[in-house]
Amino acid sequence: MIELLEDHIKRVNETGQHLGSLEETIQIMKKTSRGYIQKLGVVRFNPYSDTGGDQSFVAALLDTSGNGVIISSLHGRSGTRVYGKMVREGKEAGYPFSEEEQQAIEKALGR
Repeated sequence: MIELLEDHIKRVNETGQHLGSLEETIQIMKKTSRGYIQKLGVVRFNPYSDTGGDQSFVAALLDTSGNGVIISSLHGRSGTRVYGKMVREGKEAGYPFSEEEQQAIEKALGR
């Protein structure tokens, strides 16, 4: 009977150690995941009056703090141009946003 109780106490202690290890892992994952892209906003539009369709787009790729990048693709008859801009806390970080870029950020942030 004593051996059974000692074995049970040993298992309980091991389980507590495993739970502590899992808690540490969860905290590390929470901290590192804040910087992952978690918010996405896409806006399609037609920037030129001489082309048909909404083949141009803007994509906002942001983390939980609203930091990330805007990728803009402008499609025209002579080709497609791609631009990138940094986003800090949902705001401009160096270059002003176009109306469509601001809309993509708003979508990504759920506003």
